[in-house]
Amino acid sequence: MSRIKSHLTDRQLVFQEIFIGMLIFIAVLGVLGDYTDIVYVKSFSVVLMSALVLELLTFATLWLKKQVLNTVKSRLGTKRKPLKLLSVWPILFLSKFIFIWVLDLLFSDYIHIKGFLGILIVVGLVTVIQRFSYYIFIRLGR
Repeated sequence: MSRIKSHLTDRQLVFQEIFIGMLIFIAVLGVLGDYTDIVYVKSFSVVLMSALVLELLTFATLWLKKQVLNTVKSRLGTKRKPLKLLSVWPILFLSKFIFIWVLDLLFSDYIHIKGFLGILIVVGLVTVIQRFSYYIFIRLGR
């Protein structure tokens, strides 16, 4: 991966991460919309737009988490793990409410994810699939 990353710019890597994340959100929202009552989606166009919004919100949340961790690390050093956890937990927890609010604001009648547990399931599945796909990607390069 380092060989590949050395030939790519930061903007290319950000685009790749957002694009792949969006595709995974599309798959997860589509499957959950078709086979469960956790997600209701009116059309595939709504799935596409919702996936983009969710991926951008996820990217922003992870960027903010990284900034907070860097700030805590620079001020307190690496020895205070509980404080690091306490500093990023509210960001990760509260972001899910923001996800629900933004989806409701933009697509109120066209998509519905059943509450906090529903968004946790969506984001959890996306996270597991992203990590698994990255694992496969790294293994293929060996």
